[in-house]
Amino acid sequence: MMRRLWLAGAIASASLALPSPASAFPEGALLGHTGGFGEESCAACHFGGAQGEESGVRLEGLDAYAPGERYRFFMRVIDPDADVAGFQLSARFEDGRNAGTLSVITQAGQTGELDDIIYASHSAPQPLEGGEAVWQLEWVAPDGAAQPVIIHAASVSGADDQSPIGDNVLTLELRIEPAE
Repeated sequence: MMRRLWLAGAIASASLALPSPASAFPEGALLGHTGGFGEESCAACHFGGAQGEESGVRLEGLDAYAPGERYRFFMRVIDPDADVAGFQLSARFEDGRNAGTLSVITQAGQTGELDDIIYASHSAPQPLEGGEAVWQLEWVAPDGAAQPVIIHAASVSGADDQSPIGDNVLTLELRIEPAE
């Protein structure tokens, strides 16, 4: 009996020492979780949400591009049943190389680089207003030969409860062609 109590106490102590996935990265998601080019998405840490018919993720303002030009666009996470949301995205050529530079214009956003790929993401969960969270970003298209660019985006939305359980994860792929 004493051995069982000791074991239960050791397990409880160990679980308190380990951060939960939701609080383990208070400055935003680990880089490399867009769901594209073989990467995991937000579902690597968040799961179990019931996605409603009105839930969605959209990129608005990117239709075509000219090399070297700046483009402002919006990342929208829609979930009328959630309290907070976050995202991560990258822009790449079809062969997986980074395409251009990204920056987050609105608050609660950041950029980072991993393995020569630039990622834009939330820096803290953003409250949803009217069932929607919106970030404004800027993309500077790559110089040189015009070729298709693929943006992969992943979003997570859920209750503001510091738990990864019950969160909705959505992904999106947007292909942008060079302007003719």
